[in-house]
This record gives sequence, C-alpha cells and structure tokens, in this order.
Amino acid sequence: MEDINGMLLLQRMVPEALTIMEERYHILRQIRLLQPVGRRMLADMMNSTERVIRREVEFLREQRLLDSNRAGMFVTPDGEKMIEQLHSFWKEVGGIREREREAERLLQIRRVVVVPGDADVNEWVKGDLARQAAEELNKLLPGHGVVAVAGGTTVAQMARVVRLFSQADQITVVPARGALGENVELEANTVAAELASHAGANYRLLYLPDMIEEDVRRNIERDPGIAEVLELIAKTDVLVHGIGVASEMSRRRGLNENVTHILQECQAVSEVFGYYFNRAGELVYRMSTVGMQMENVHMIPSVLAIAGGKSKAEAIVSYIRHRENYVLVTDEAAIREVLALLTESTTN
Repeated sequence: MEDINGMLLLQRMVPEALTIMEERYHILRQIRLLQPVGRRMLADMMNSTERVIRREVEFLREQRLLDSNRAGMFVTPDGEKMIEQLHSFWKEVGGIREREREAERLLQIRRVVVVPGDADVNEWVKGDLARQAAEELNKLLPGHGVVAVAGGTTVAQMARVVRLFSQADQITVVPARGALGENVELEANTVAAELASHAGANYRLLYLPDMIEEDVRRNIERDPGIAEVLELIAKTDVLVHGIGVASEMSRRRGLNENVTHILQECQAVSEVFGYYFNRAGELVYRMSTVGMQMENVHMIPSVLAIAGGKSKAEAIVSYIRHRENYVLVTDEAAIREVLALLTESTTN
C-alpha cells in the first residue's frame, strides 16, 4: 500500500513520468509473454521502432530487470517483482480496480479480472489474458477433482502457460465437449492434454465430434469408455471456456443456411458450447452437442470464462449476467464497453 501511495504522489507531482513508466511496464510484460525474444520481434509486436526498443531495453538491463542470451531477452526475478508491483499501481491509478468492482456488481458474478489493452488490436493482449487466466485457475482449483476445458485460441494459450497444480496427481483434466472441427491445436481434446501436461495432472479425452445427431449420440454414449469420460465431465469442479460472438461461431461451425437464418431472426449475439443467446441473455438456439450441457453449468462450483477485445463486450453481457459461480478474465477495452452497455440498459 505504501508503494502505491508513493506512486500516486508521483502521478500528481511528475505526471510526465507516468508515460515513461507505463511504456517500460508494457515492455517488461511483453518480454515476459514472448521470452526469449529479440528486439526486432518485440518492436513489431508493440508497433514500435527498434531504436525506441533498444533505448528502453538498455535502461531495463541496467536496472537488472531483464537480461539476454543467444536466444533473446528474458525478464529477471527482479523484473518479475517489478511487473507485479506496477500491475497493482496500474489498476489503481487507471481506475481498473473500480471498474472490476462495478462490473461484478452489475453483472452479478463472483469476480472480474482485467488485463491492459484490447485483444482486437494487439495480439499480445491474448497472451496476457491467458497468463492471468492461468493464475485464476490455480486459485480456483480444489485439492482434488475434475477440470473441464473448452477449445479456442485463448484457452489453448492458457494451457501452455499454466503452472504446476498443487496435488496434481489428484486432479483430472477433461475436454468440456467433443471436436469442433477447427484447427486441431485449438480443439478441446488437445487443450485438455496440453493443460494436464504442463500442470502435472491426469487427463481423459473424448474422441467424438462436437455436433452429432440426437439418436446417434444416445447410442454412442452407451459405450463404456465414452460413458466414463462423460461421467467425469458431469462431475466437473472447475470449468474453463471462452465466450464467442454468435455470428463468428456459426461460421466456424459451418452451420447451414437455415440455422444461420434462425440465429439472425432471433438476434443471437453470444455462443457457448453450441448454445446461442440473444441480447437479453435468453437461449434462442441449441445444438445437439456431446459433453458439457448448459443446464448443468450453474451446478459447477467454479467457472472461469475468458473473453477479451471490445468486439466481445456484447457477447459477454449477453451470456454471463447473473451467473454467480463465474469468474471473468477480460481486458480493458472489453470492460469499458461492457460497463457502457450495462449503464445504457439500466437507463433505458
């Protein structure tokens, strides 16, 4: 607290120093996400020039906040501590902590955690979302039980940076659903296996397509091996998933013209597990999917949702309101728009 108060004093007395400090803070965070990384790649990722990056990197190296080897630059232990201290400061002076609390109140969910930036504009923000989600997952984990994960870009990134679980041998990771038919590295099966590998946990996989005819699904579910995995999914203690924009997800799923027309007529804006919701959060269409069923989600002790970028704000508001077992990890651009949408809805 004293460190934050000191920085707040600095903000009032030497406001121009904050711009420099913020830039160096973002450079350190970006290096941590990409390490080891070279100056040219860092400049490209941050939309800066090599000259500017070289100057700032030299300063950070002199302060022993980063170092380098033949592979590239990396953050030192002192740099890690500095990132954490500056992160708390950024949240206070930027009003982020206040926005988190306001979003929790208006959305009526357990917790909101915000990272800097806009995932729609900067690819590195997705890495930040993934790292923060990995930290939140470790906080939510029980001493034993089942973790179910959906597929998708950010959840897949989270699986690559997650820390070793405590009592990992008593935790089993499962896919929340079958295969979506997208890039194999983004499928729930792949994400579950990679997460378990990095966390030191056990895992079971579900070798079925996500979408399947109802009569076929009932027959397949009688298979002992599949039934065992579905039983584990039904016992999920922590669920991790993204929140999709309905139009984008219908395209990725390759839905036929009739279904697409239905979604447009119903004004679907969000999608989770093949369930589509309108602006009011009402379920307007569901697909016959294998795995996690929406009617069971409210019974799961903890659910972690990851969604960033201003373009996701309407989908976030549509889906996540009044879900008291949810923790939302999002970014600054999304939360600003979420609060604007929620404020608008309460005044109309």
